[in-house]
Amino acid sequence: MSPRSARDRQDDDAPPPPPPPQLTPYERASVDMLAGITRMLERQLERSGKSHEEVVSERFRKQGPNFLVESK
Repeated sequence: MSPRSARDRQDDDAPPPPPPPQLTPYERASVDMLAGITRMLERQLERSGKSHEEVVSERFRKQGPNFLVESK
């Protein structure tokens, strides 16, 4: 079984593995927060039924060419 398919089978609601003990409390909280944000974004993407590439291209189209122009 490839690592990707094993990761896809993980339960989204399962708590992430504990971070290594050498992290400070602040670093540990940051890791937990990022893991939670990642799970939330993955669920949101799954509900939309779109691939990551489709989401990115849709956002790019909505922004239009103006965001590419350098501000002076």
